[in-house]
Amino acid sequence: MIISGIVPWLQLLLVMARVLSFLAVAPLFNRPQIPDLSKIGLAMILSLIVVAAGSMPISIDIGTFVGALVLEVATGMAAGLVANWLFLSFQMGGAVMDQQAGFGTAAIFDPATLAPVSLLANFFLSFSLLLFLELNGHHLLLHALLRSFTVVPAGSAILGADWAQIVLSVLAAAMSLMLRLAAPVLAAMAITDITLGMLGRAVPQLNVLMLALPVKAGVALLVLAAVSPLMLGVGDAFLTQLEAMLAQSLGAMSP
Repeated sequence: MIISGIVPWLQLLLVMARVLSFLAVAPLFNRPQIPDLSKIGLAMILSLIVVAAGSMPISIDIGTFVGALVLEVATGMAAGLVANWLFLSFQMGGAVMDQQAGFGTAAIFDPATLAPVSLLANFFLSFSLLLFLELNGHHLLLHALLRSFTVVPAGSAILGADWAQIVLSVLAAAMSLMLRLAAPVLAAMAITDITLGMLGRAVPQLNVLMLALPVKAGVALLVLAAVSPLMLGVGDAFLTQLEAMLAQSLGAMSP
């Protein structure tokens, strides 16, 4: 049995479980540069807003409440991962470009992922964070998080086949966005490889392998500089897709 006097605190705990788990994996908010106390404080403020907005039923059975608490953690992480998978398409696109342009060997340590990250992958990750803030993507995430309690009441989420289908759609959308981002450089690298191959056949004395490294790196940087104004369009498409995927994910988890 649950004492009625602690019901408001249990409601707050239930809401905070979803909010904090969402912030732990959602893009931008999951960065290790943001202090943990700041994340906890933001989660507390958002949870108070949700609890103050309306009452939620709390089961009087302690076992059911613990199950609902675990389900809320899973719900928050599920919604946050959907956003994060789309967000990582920028980094994946940069990694693909690195492999083709020859920057893959010049990896640096990323404290966020605790793993080596190639140059363009790290650049596009930083660029995506700035673009995300510029286009108010963090507002979109917080709005979706607060709206999730209307679409999916606390303790009632269903993580079944419908949500698994949404996950496949999100992964496909992330791959599509990654290819859109890397397509200009990949096309330029293909043309450069063909040109260098023809040059190597025409002039056998030329060391094409040694020539290819600086040439491909220079061509990749020139192409990136030429298409950089179009990146804002990719950012707009990304946010539109992110909003649609979050709405579909929440709809798939609703009872």
